[in-house]
Amino acid sequence: MRITEVATWQPYEQVADEFACGRVFVVGDSAHTMPPFKAGGANSAIQSAHNLAWKLAAVLQGTAGAELLDTYHSERRPVGRFAAHQSLTGPTVALLELDEHRPQLAAAEECSMFELLIGYRYRSAAVVTAEPAADSDAVQLVAELRGQPGTRTPHVWISEGGRRISTLDLLGHEFALLTGDQRWRGTADSVSTALGAPIAVQCIRDNAWFAATGLKPHGALLVRPDDFVGWRCSGFPADPSSDLHQALSRILCR
Repeated sequence: MRITEVATWQPYEQVADEFACGRVFVVGDSAHTMPPFKAGGANSAIQSAHNLAWKLAAVLQGTAGAELLDTYHSERRPVGRFAAHQSLTGPTVALLELDEHRPQLAAAEECSMFELLIGYRYRSAAVVTAEPAADSDAVQLVAELRGQPGTRTPHVWISEGGRRISTLDLLGHEFALLTGDQRWRGTADSVSTALGAPIAVQCIRDNAWFAATGLKPHGALLVRPDDFVGWRCSGFPADPSSDLHQALSRILCR
């Protein structure tokens, strides 16, 4: 065997300044490069693709405004930057005994795997919330998923038709309205027709769901096609059609 070349390798992070420019979008390793120690690269890539796919489809189908595509950068770059930075530490890195001068993260800054993979919250025009805007370049972490706008829909085991299923199994490729009140069905149908965006209503009556989210049975979560909560309604409003129409219009940037 003849060795023709020897190269050294050190873990490093690199994140694109912009995830979108005109009609060009970067996803995966073209958007962020990071060591494989915490599986942040693959997970971030898949999540970014899911985030972008439904937005592209909605704009191309004419159900969303072009401004919706701007939220891909504002939602995913902070997460990609956070994942890349977090990949510089962990037990695998310690075992490798790498050069002490390599880029690394202080132990106090290391987050949990929950926070790294799903414990973050989007803040963008595609999320309806009354809370003040946060630093657009910083990721916002949450201690748990309770159906907060901008967070991933929580996984809760519920009984449905005599079966034990996850609430995530109720979600599909369209918007979903998760509620315990059947009155939302007619509301969702009218808003869906008006905006041309399908809304699947899933009526959940399992107390485990209400305990996990803090919602009352007549409340509702409007879930985006990427399984993230776009809007939260604590109760059945006086004019539900108007409220739901306004929320979905904002998410679709119309």
